[in-house]
Amino acid sequence: MGKNSGHRTKGTGKSRRETVLRNVPKHSFSLAGLLRKPEFLRTCFIVFTFLVVVSTLATWSKEQIMVQDGQIATDTRITRLDFTIEDFAATEANRVKARKSSPRIYIVNSSFIGIIEASLMGLPTAVAGKTVLGDVTPELIEQFQLSAESLAALQGMSRDGEATNSWKVSVSSLVRDLQRRTPLLTSEEFQVFTTTSATNKALFQGAGKFLRPYQAEAVALPANLGDDPDPRIAEIINRSGFPESVVPQIVSRLISDTQASIQLDLEDTQARAAAAVDLVESVVKVHNQGDPIWRRGDEITASQYEEALLEQVQFWKSASFGQRWFPRIGSLGLLAMLSIFIGAYTTVTTPRIAKNPFRLFALCSLMSMMLGLSVFVSLKAPVFIYAAAIVPTLLAVTIACLAYGQRMGMFIAFMQCAMVTMALSQPIGWFVLLIAGCGMMIGQLKEVRQRQTLIKGSAITAAIFTLGSLFLGLSEVPDLSIAWQQVLSNALVAGASALSVGFFVLGILPSIERIFDITTGMTLADLRDPRNPLIRQLQQLAPGTFNHSRQVADIAETATEAIGGDSLLAYVGGLFHDIGKMNKPEYFVENQSGFNRHHDLKPSMSLLIIIGHVKDGIELAKEHDLPREIIHFIESHHGTSLVEYFYHAAMKESKETGEPINKTQFRYPGPRPKTKEAAVLMISDAVESASRAMPDPNPARIEALVRELSRKRLLDHQYDDCGLTFKDLARIEDAIITRLNSIYHTRIEYPKTEDVEDEIKADEELAS
Repeated sequence: MGKNSGHRTKGTGKSRRETVLRNVPKHSFSLAGLLRKPEFLRTCFIVFTFLVVVSTLATWSKEQIMVQDGQIATDTRITRLDFTIEDFAATEANRVKARKSSPRIYIVNSSFIGIIEASLMGLPTAVAGKTVLGDVTPELIEQFQLSAESLAALQGMSRDGEATNSWKVSVSSLVRDLQRRTPLLTSEEFQVFTTTSATNKALFQGAGKFLRPYQAEAVALPANLGDDPDPRIAEIINRSGFPESVVPQIVSRLISDTQASIQLDLEDTQARAAAAVDLVESVVKVHNQGDPIWRRGDEITASQYEEALLEQVQFWKSASFGQRWFPRIGSLGLLAMLSIFIGAYTTVTTPRIAKNPFRLFALCSLMSMMLGLSVFVSLKAPVFIYAAAIVPTLLAVTIACLAYGQRMGMFIAFMQCAMVTMALSQPIGWFVLLIAGCGMMIGQLKEVRQRQTLIKGSAITAAIFTLGSLFLGLSEVPDLSIAWQQVLSNALVAGASALSVGFFVLGILPSIERIFDITTGMTLADLRDPRNPLIRQLQQLAPGTFNHSRQVADIAETATEAIGGDSLLAYVGGLFHDIGKMNKPEYFVENQSGFNRHHDLKPSMSLLIIIGHVKDGIELAKEHDLPREIIHFIESHHGTSLVEYFYHAAMKESKETGEPINKTQFRYPGPRPKTKEAAVLMISDAVESASRAMPDPNPARIEALVRELSRKRLLDHQYDDCGLTFKDLARIEDAIITRLNSIYHTRIEYPKTEDVEDEIKADEELAS
């Protein structure tokens, strides 16, 4: 018998081990099993589409020139083919030279010269015989500023009423000088005339003849009539042979009309300048394949930038089919392989993303938009390339981390940083900088329960980006002495960009929660506030349920911490899980004061009221816009468990009436818990209700109660959808036992009553 007993024990142990192993989740990778999952194929397709978009964007971006003139080049750019380019600067310099070498064409002011010549020739005749100044016409007196002394001097310049020959010779000499040797010019034109070389001046003499070079000593007319004339005007008149006594009168006549003796022929001058410019041939600069457009450390000029643009256009015009499409085909093949890897990783590690196409699409769209933003800003403003790379990348990573946790955030960080580095055609140092900064931000976002967490995280990340950008600049720039301003400004821009992300995310956090259907720690912290309107309403209408919910929340928080779950989420879920009891608080034992309303009701009617608190709670939660995660606690805290007390009561009634009872009708509608936190709440709720009704809650009884209720739900398959392991379940039980012992360690033993087990079971059902 002993032998048989030993054999049975061995067999029983083996059977137990096999049962345990069958229930332990399998973590081995099976490609066949993976291929059978529809979410895997769907994920691969969405990811592949996303990567094709990214590849197209990155390929196009790599073909662009993300620099601008004035920047210090961090790499050498060489030509990929032979091509020629017009040297616009040299050509323009030659055109300017041709324009300046084109002569300024002057013409004689014939009308003025004619008037002056006629006026001077006729002056002796006009004053002949006039012995008194009053006999002379006022006009003549004004023009020549005649006086009695000058009138007398002029009397000797005529014979028989005609000007003397010497006077005529002097007038002719003066007229010639005013046209060639010493022209009179306006003050404006005088400045240009005197600063222009003789070879660039010409005097038109008629019949297509020009005096060139035009060597003349011009004299400026007074700017105003009242100004003193240039003394050289008198010198010109003296040189022409006029008597000294009449020189002032001739000077007065020359300046009385303020007209120049020669004028600029603007139309002819411009036409000749244009013709000279047109004759200038374009300067062509030849580039051979392999020649550098600019070298590392050079300050990029506008002409070099234009050369790079033209080289790019010429290259793609002459590119063959293979040069155009083979790289793209290869990229698509690699992307297809990468899609399979990402699809498998997402399906295995984050099934909640893989099973929800909208979440996956939203995540892929976010990454695509952020990459597009990086490329767009880099192209439009290359000087802000650090900001263009950091802000969108860090924003995508932060949102992914808040939505799906640190592990997924780090995965997205590696992908986004790699894509940005490649799309912007930057060296590996950029990837190191981006991944270091993103990793620091992710490390700060384990639990975001306060707004200061985001700001603090972004500040620390900003310091990392600032320091990293300095190191990156030192490694890229060959000569710090000429580029220290660029390195310093890039570092400051990088730090400011990282800091701005925290404030921006803080502002759009509600939108992030709605788009990705998530609940952040800050939202949970707000819901935990006892001043929450719904919690205050529960406290007022159902004080017993409120105290029960607080106890359940405390127990759930402790147990969730034991398995490394989201304890804050579990606590908030515990606070709100029974809000549906507010509609009929008097039908639940924790709110009753001596009289049980269910004594007067049939079990079926009591069942509707008890089960109805779940539906009522869901409606209240939706009415108050509670997050989806909290609603799941409300709908799943009983799962599909049996309402045992009223089921047994109905069975007793059935024996008397003979009516059949359907056990399914006495189960909660579900669903069963889909998260570990929800499963912890289910256990905590049942244990707290039962422990309150337990007489003499000593440690032994508490432990027995906890393990019994936990295993009852295990055998009832309530944990099948939440991913709990046996190790998790053991830790949960131990944590709850410890917590209940700390609550009940001072309780005295209450006297036992008859049918205590039925009372405990009834109170458990009514309280739950």
